[in-house]
Amino acid sequence: MHIEKVRVEGFRLLENVEIMLQTESTVIVGRNNSGKTSLTDAFARFAGESGPKFRLEDFSSGVRRKFLIARDKRAAGEAIDIVLSALPEIALTLTFRYDPAEELGPLSPFVIDLDPETTTAIVKVAYAPSPSVLTALLEAPAVPAGADPSRHFFRHVRDQLVKCYALQVTAIDPTDLENTRSMDGAGALTTLLQCGFVSAQRTLDVSRGGDTDVIGKLLGTLFQTASTATAAAEDQAIVAALKGAVEGIEQQIQGNFDIQLKSLLPAFAAFGFPSLSDTELRPETSLNVDGLLSDHTKILYEAHDGVHLPEGYNGLGTRNLIYMLLNLEAFHKAYRARATRPGIHLVFIEEPEAHLHPQMQEVFINQLGEAVKKLSEKYPAEPAWQVQFVVSTHSSHVANAAEFDAIRYFLSTPHQPGNNRKTKVKDFRRGMDAIPPEDRNFLHQYMTLTKCDLYFADKAILIEGTTERLLMPRLCRIVDNELPAAAKLARQYVTTIEIGGSYADKFYPLLDFLELKSIVITDIDAVYRDETGPAPKWKKCPTATGTGTSNVGIRKWFDLADGMQVAPAELIAKNTADKTKNFRRLAYQIPEDGSDACARSFEDALILANQEHFGLGDGDKAVLAWEMAQDMPKADTALEFALRAEAWNVPKYIKEGLVWLSDPPPPPADPPDADGAPGPDAA
Repeated sequence: MHIEKVRVEGFRLLENVEIMLQTESTVIVGRNNSGKTSLTDAFARFAGESGPKFRLEDFSSGVRRKFLIARDKRAAGEAIDIVLSALPEIALTLTFRYDPAEELGPLSPFVIDLDPETTTAIVKVAYAPSPSVLTALLEAPAVPAGADPSRHFFRHVRDQLVKCYALQVTAIDPTDLENTRSMDGAGALTTLLQCGFVSAQRTLDVSRGGDTDVIGKLLGTLFQTASTATAAAEDQAIVAALKGAVEGIEQQIQGNFDIQLKSLLPAFAAFGFPSLSDTELRPETSLNVDGLLSDHTKILYEAHDGVHLPEGYNGLGTRNLIYMLLNLEAFHKAYRARATRPGIHLVFIEEPEAHLHPQMQEVFINQLGEAVKKLSEKYPAEPAWQVQFVVSTHSSHVANAAEFDAIRYFLSTPHQPGNNRKTKVKDFRRGMDAIPPEDRNFLHQYMTLTKCDLYFADKAILIEGTTERLLMPRLCRIVDNELPAAAKLARQYVTTIEIGGSYADKFYPLLDFLELKSIVITDIDAVYRDETGPAPKWKKCPTATGTGTSNVGIRKWFDLADGMQVAPAELIAKNTADKTKNFRRLAYQIPEDGSDACARSFEDALILANQEHFGLGDGDKAVLAWEMAQDMPKADTALEFALRAEAWNVPKYIKEGLVWLSDPPPPPADPPDADGAPGPDAA
């Protein structure tokens, strides 16, 4: 049994999103403020021990206006059920996948369909109002003079919300979405779902003095879990042994230490105590195992000379890893200790990469399954731990190490005046099906082996080789000098990726899927067909004499079939619209202003844009630049321009591309309807 699908409605940026979950680990990626933390918070609010706690600000900005709509409907005399349906709610809709042959346990009450072939169950958990509270919620006091009516009303709603909204749990028939059954709120949810949270704020470095004992306090949590009557027999045996050890210490104290304490009591005799009618005082010292573990037990790192180091003396990375593993142990024991084990245990881990070096980050996501296996092996007579992980990360190392199928990309619409920002989720498992398997394997291997920040960047620059990579920061700074402050690339998170000249086209579907505004800077790579040999061959040449291009990325861009060619003259004639598709733009060599000479590659384009620096002689400038570029040491030239040369010009094709990149991206496309998923109004 596992959660197959989660739909979140009405919560912050998650106005209406669907997330497919893997059976083991799902990795949530995306830029800052794209709604990743909101997903964790939604589960924390609903599945928290103290019940759901929401406030007005938690409702998505796009649905808050429904309070006003409901108020107006009630004022117009609409029926109660119509007014009630107009009010917003915050909801989680969970789709469970199960095997009919297995014991359903806590899921059984939620299986309400009569189809023996159906293997899914849908549970909706909502923070919603009830009919009895409409008056208290929608009738605000009179608006004070000069006050804004909407603000006054929302201030009233904020105060009344906690009294008028409550948790509602509903089972939905997957074969008939109109067939529903109301369940016992928090009790039904607690029995069905258990959540664990490792938050991004782990307070591992609160103290710089070396006495931080965050990890040590986790021992108290483990002891409390093992002390419950429903804990596993092995855990209860450990607790009994600990208590036995403490009782032995208590006896020693009471036989020696307490006698010494009693010798302090005669001082009371000076005040006539105890009298004949008073009982004698007897000191007794007792020890609490729970208190000992939580307040007086610390983790030490063993040293060979006997001087053991406190927890805070180790590196933050090591402590972070130990902290996460101990939390997993605590979650596991809590799962085992439940009188009725939940159908699903969902564990959220935020930013596991904190303080970990890159190699450890890459290992972490792939080792979660192994950790679950080892924890389950401690209880060979019991079923394995039924747990699913949701890992949110800002680390390219963690994200790139995960398989594409496990990635969920959170994309937030850019803020624009008059528009409400909201998140949509891009599911790699479904969205990348259009890419051939060999290209998907290439992309995954490339992103695993290379520092690739496509998941987290605002924009991207894709380049061919070392020269462009070394020069790109300087090129961006030069272009920025002519841009207004709000559009400068230095104020945006722009990642630069070196992809080589033969692989650009493999990134096109990925860039479209991510809806990431990107510029692909490449070479026109002019060639001509040599018919003189025994077999015709395409050979490189200056652009003016070329009849085709050897650049696969250009040919794929313009959808040319294999074997088809496009002449450089045609490419030069293309306009910006021709070179723009969706969120990406192509940039290749074009003549500089006031000239007909067109370069073939970046190096001769640099020469043509800076002729005085290179001392280009008289004659055909394009040919002279091309010939000069053949003997140019690429890395040395790039370093010369990047570090030493002061005044020089950016080749026109790159400048045009960077200026286009500096503009705001277009709004994300509307998400497609989810296949086979209950819509937002399913319940």
